[in-house]
Amino acid sequence: MKSLRLFPLVVAVAMGLWAQSLDQPLTNTQLETMVVNGLPDSTILLKIQIAVESGMADLDDSGTALAVLKAKGASERVLNAVVWAAPFRYVWMEREAEALLEKQQEETVPGLPQAVGVYFKTGSGWAQLPSFVFWTPLYSGWAWMGGKHQYSIPLDDHPRGVKVSGTKPTFYVRQARAGQEWQIGRVTSYKDERVLRMVSEPGMHQVKGISANQMQPVTLTPVTGDIFTLHVASSLAPGEYVLCTGVPGGPGLDVCYNFSVGQ
Repeated sequence: MKSLRLFPLVVAVAMGLWAQSLDQPLTNTQLETMVVNGLPDSTILLKIQIAVESGMADLDDSGTALAVLKAKGASERVLNAVVWAAPFRYVWMEREAEALLEKQQEETVPGLPQAVGVYFKTGSGWAQLPSFVFWTPLYSGWAWMGGKHQYSIPLDDHPRGVKVSGTKPTFYVRQARAGQEWQIGRVTSYKDERVLRMVSEPGMHQVKGISANQMQPVTLTPVTGDIFTLHVASSLAPGEYVLCTGVPGGPGLDVCYNFSVGQ
């Protein structure tokens, strides 16, 4: 009869533990509660296994922590399971760090989308600038053999992009890199086509850039985590522009983002 009277208590404790919020990890304190309330080892071990597999284990296997568990009545199997599971706490710690970073980012730049890209804050919300990728040698050819050379990248197949307000807009970049170089170029017309005029210097390793009369300095400033701002130093005249930066690991490969300054 004693075991029957104990059964409802065990069930109630187990149900309470399983009903905990999913954002709470399994800790030594919870194991102590289970041990003190007489939950069988099989249930406790299952709880530990599920917590590890779901990345929700935050267990301490220090000598002091294990001694406390043993004093509460934990068996050798439970103690060994804690030792096995403790190294997986780094998974939970990473999740906590990511959640904290996301919270900080949301507080600093409310509503900024999570997708990688360049954004501009409009009156109706965040607008993502459309992008395109180009490979410099495809347009510049073997320009390094003939000295300094200008060439054009056609843009008629790409949309004109987001229309921004103000002549010195600030853009937000998701997942930029500290020290990443950005350039801003003016889109012009050539033979009735929208083009980006570029220039390459002589040498085996091409140094490309936007023509001097179209260049605008752009400052990349860290905000929080992987969020940066792009500030245009000088006022932009009405027209179409692109923000460009190199693709990591892709020699001569660039990605550009279209926008236009309204008249």
